[in-house]
Amino acid sequence: MAGLLARVESEIEKLARTTPLAALRAARRLVIAVQTAYWPALDVSRNATGEQTAAALGLNEDAAQDLLARFARLRRYH
Repeated sequence: MAGLLARVESEIEKLARTTPLAALRAARRLVIAVQTAYWPALDVSRNATGEQTAAALGLNEDAAQDLLARFARLRRYH
């Protein structure tokens, strides 16, 4: 999945150089994809430890908690 997303990012950047409106349209679809992460992120924030979340996401605990907060639209206090 990570490789696919990296390719999508690259393709949108190429598209932006030639057809900015098409790039914007493609990016809009990614925003919709991010919005679908709300419920899973909320569930994870309630049911998994910071250590479990970090390990599953391949991040340190602070970065994992920041990501969850962003996707679940929660406030993150450091």
